[in-house]
Amino acid sequence: MIYLDNAATTFPKPKSVLDAMYAFMETTMANPGRSGHRMAMETNKRILETRIKLASVIGAANPLQIAFTKNASEALNMAIVGLLTQGDHVITSMMEHNSVVRPLNRLSSENRIELSVIEGDFEGFVRWEDIEPSIRENTALIAITHASNLLGSINDIGEIGRRIRQLNQTREKQIAFLVDCAQTAGCVPIHVEEMNISLLAGAGHKSLYGPTGTGFLYVDENIFLEPIYCGGTGSLSESLNQPEFMPDMLETGTLNAVGIVGLGAGLDYLADKGIENIMKSQQALMEYAIAKLESIPTLKFYGSKDVRRRSGVLCFNLGDQDSQELVGALSEEYGIATRGGLHCAPLAHRRMGTEKQGMIRASIASFSTNEDIDALAEALTRLAARADQLK
Repeated sequence: MIYLDNAATTFPKPKSVLDAMYAFMETTMANPGRSGHRMAMETNKRILETRIKLASVIGAANPLQIAFTKNASEALNMAIVGLLTQGDHVITSMMEHNSVVRPLNRLSSENRIELSVIEGDFEGFVRWEDIEPSIRENTALIAITHASNLLGSINDIGEIGRRIRQLNQTREKQIAFLVDCAQTAGCVPIHVEEMNISLLAGAGHKSLYGPTGTGFLYVDENIFLEPIYCGGTGSLSESLNQPEFMPDMLETGTLNAVGIVGLGAGLDYLADKGIENIMKSQQALMEYAIAKLESIPTLKFYGSKDVRRRSGVLCFNLGDQDSQELVGALSEEYGIATRGGLHCAPLAHRRMGTEKQGMIRASIASFSTNEDIDALAEALTRLAARADQLK
């Protein structure tokens, strides 16, 4: 199968990731932080090594400010629910994934927070000029995705973070900046300190090339989160209270050690390839894809065609055909894996007017090729022609 669903999870994983996980399970795997024997200590070491590698990728000075989670959704819930208190005001956008929208909507519906949802433009970009008019005295959090999982539009997170830093210099109530980097970590440069990111939530299984079941949350040293889970941490076992230091306060229970080791190998693969090189190669492939698909009758693109401002995501429709039916045809008739429907981003579809039809999403990774795009273009051309014949 030609795999073009990398925005959901990258496939195939590098062989080095599979090898590292197998070797770890065969020789080393023990419960980290719970025992003093050699295998447990080696597991601790491997987890710390991955933490250090990840800190380097996101520009974090202190690796211990990174907590491992099972996915980006869990990390986002930890950040949102752990930070906000009664009466806080939050600003987010219509481009966010449900992992941001749903916890915020729940808190708002329970009258625990006030919520402002801004539109952004029709290409999916959210700018400071969109955000600033909604800021209030009780604004505690601004939550903006680095890149839309629907349109691929890469927001200028550095500029938004800089403006928040400036604003906080004159405010009594500080505004935290939460960024969802599930679609960008590993293929778009990120630096949490230079970008003034307070909370960064990401997935380990997408462009970081780790296995599913891995994610992370970076927490700035000036931010305290109320843990949403309490339990065993391997530290301060004499206390009945959850530790208040990172990463223990957020890492409750046995960690997914084998997954984290796999993530570490994915980060090695990433370091060997180079994020800048991956970004440039994906931009070149996206440019090729747009040029190739634009000639298909009835095909409609969504988002910017400037490949420097978008991730490796292409969303489109063929006329008024149902997106999920077409995804099924691409899979069953042509052996091409894409995704259709609403992509867990209903507000973004509402903004684009596609909440009923959905969109077809094709997403690339570092190992995608021009031949993959050629096959997709040929299949879509045939599907478009067949639809015309049935009219």
